Amino acid sequence: MTEPADKALLERKVRKAFQVLVLQRGRNPGVKGWELKRHLGRDFRAILEVLSEDVASMGLEVFEVKGAEGTDDSSRFLLRFKEPPTVSEAETSGIRIDDLAVLAATIAFVNSKQGRVSRREVEHFLREKFPKWRVEYSLDRYVKRGYLDQDDRSMVHIGWRTRAEVDEATLMTMILSRAQEAPKK
Repeated sequence: MTEPADKALLERKVRKAFQVLVLQRGRNPGVKGWELKRHLGRDFRAILEVLSEDVASMGLEVFEVKGAEGTDDSSRFLLRFKEPPTVSEAETSGIRIDDLAVLAATIAFVNSKQGRVSRREVEHFLREKFPKWRVEYSLDRYVKRGYLDQDDRSMVHIGWRTRAEVDEATLMTMILSRAQEAPKK
């Protein structure tokens, strides 16, 4: 192939990669590696690198969440913001601020327990600040959406979507800094 033809093919594949990552199929955002390989070919990682450079000017990046098997096929790829959204931007996303508070508190609690805690402990912890119905509803919703995982023994873990969309280190730093500022009773 000639160079202009190669460039045109690459541009078409980058456009296709963008479309595949933006269009949501099912509940979960992003695309599995095997799907990208099917749509873009074996060199899909190189195409994603070009796409990531292209969307960087818009404050986005292509992000990979490693799958359970650790292979390209089981990994999930999605577009995400490079910088976390502000509170006002989060409010316009359609997520209620108290739901975000439940998620943030749950992530912090699970992380404080070395990444694994029983659902009953999480519910007991959250009921100190939130109504029972809000706690149960939010936990079920966040498990369903992939922010939290719950195994067959009702142990709660951080989900793939939290690893993809939440900067856990920054969240923990913000929570700890607010805890130090709070007046002592």
